Amino acid sequence: MTQVRSIKKNLINAISAVFGFFIIIVFTFVDVSVDNWVQEQFELEIQEQAGQFKTITNIQAFADAISSDKDYAYYQIWKNDDVIYRSASLSDYPNINLLHKKLPLNSYQIVDITLPNREVGKAFLYSYLAKPKDQKPTPIYLTIYASTTGLNKVTGILDILLIGSFLLSMIIMRVVARAIVNKGLNPLVNLNDQIKLFNYQKQQRQNHSFTFEENTPSYIEVDLIRNELNNFLETNRKMVDNEKRITSDIAHEIKTPIAEIITLTEVHQRFPDDERLAKTFTSDILQISNRMKVIVENLLLLQRTSHSLSIYKEPIEITTLLSSVIHDLNFKYDDIKQRVVLNNTLQQPIIADEFCLKTIITNLLDNALFYSVPSSAINIAINDDAKNVVFAITNTSPINYSETEVNKLVQPLFQHDDSRSNNDRYGLGLSIVDNICKINEYELSISQLANGEFQVLVRVPKKNCRE
Repeated sequence: MTQVRSIKKNLINAISAVFGFFIIIVFTFVDVSVDNWVQEQFELEIQEQAGQFKTITNIQAFADAISSDKDYAYYQIWKNDDVIYRSASLSDYPNINLLHKKLPLNSYQIVDITLPNREVGKAFLYSYLAKPKDQKPTPIYLTIYASTTGLNKVTGILDILLIGSFLLSMIIMRVVARAIVNKGLNPLVNLNDQIKLFNYQKQQRQNHSFTFEENTPSYIEVDLIRNELNNFLETNRKMVDNEKRITSDIAHEIKTPIAEIITLTEVHQRFPDDERLAKTFTSDILQISNRMKVIVENLLLLQRTSHSLSIYKEPIEITTLLSSVIHDLNFKYDDIKQRVVLNNTLQQPIIADEFCLKTIITNLLDNALFYSVPSSAINIAINDDAKNVVFAITNTSPINYSETEVNKLVQPLFQHDDSRSNNDRYGLGLSIVDNICKINEYELSISQLANGEFQVLVRVPKKNCRE
């Protein structure tokens, strides 16, 4: 079962994901930058306070100055390798000495350490050349342990604030995204409401086009959908009207021979001894039945060519095919060989489905012979241009068709002359040809020339003429 998805939810999630990604990047950058800045400020503060002791020449005064700063919990001073001072806070840890490195004079180093009381902190290692009065300059090494607990609390609070801000931003952004998407989809919601109203109104009266109410905002995308809906409604209306007409015509075509059979049978039953009726009764019934058979066969062929048709392409000699068609129609037109004039410029066989091509030529030639001036020539021209193989069948027509009538000739059961339709013509030939051309992607065009000649063109694309 296909999973049903929501365009609205997908849009909201997509917008949230895209902007959430950028917000994560921004907040991560801010968090890292703030942490680094706080760390740098912490280290700079230690450096500045340690640098204040450069002017102190007495070691004891140096130690007293450090001890007066409560930020330094532990410190230790060396003269060369000898410890000359320990902070009072180290009295609880007599066996612990702070980190001591002989750094180059007037240099420092900051490293991460664990304080004697197990707190996390940093060690500030400083090398300094003390110059007591009337004494030889002495290298002094200072190590200060400072707890970073407060620093970590500050950065932790900042992280919590940033995370809270991120979550709040995501919530606000999702609310805004939902509002934007809802507002953006409002035209589609209105379109759906209009369609519902249109369907309701159509039940009350016959509406054949879909229009918006007045003062309704117009959007390009919605107008495209509306135009496609109107095109669909127009096409559907034409199809329904055409189906109604075809159903009515089929009923009429079948009803007429059935009525004739019933009438003949009733008359024969009423007058069974009438030799005139008995003599032609069987042949009349057979003739009417054959007419019904032809109608049904043509209707079945029309139905078959309207949906699907198996196509098998093969090389076809067009001259041989035309000879076969002329032979098949010879029983209807004794002078067909004298009337048909062929002008074939093809130099090679055509690749096509033999049944389709033969059905097309047979129906077109049959119509041309039947609806042309008696004994007039029927011209069949087969030319090869750059893109198509063109079949042109031209005959002299005694009827002047209007443009509307020419366009209707391909409609099933449409006949221009009703009086002739009662015999052998059923108005299905051109409909069958039109369906076959559509299935094979051939172009069919019907026109009446200025000199009164009636012409049918079938263009077979050369891309379809390949095996």
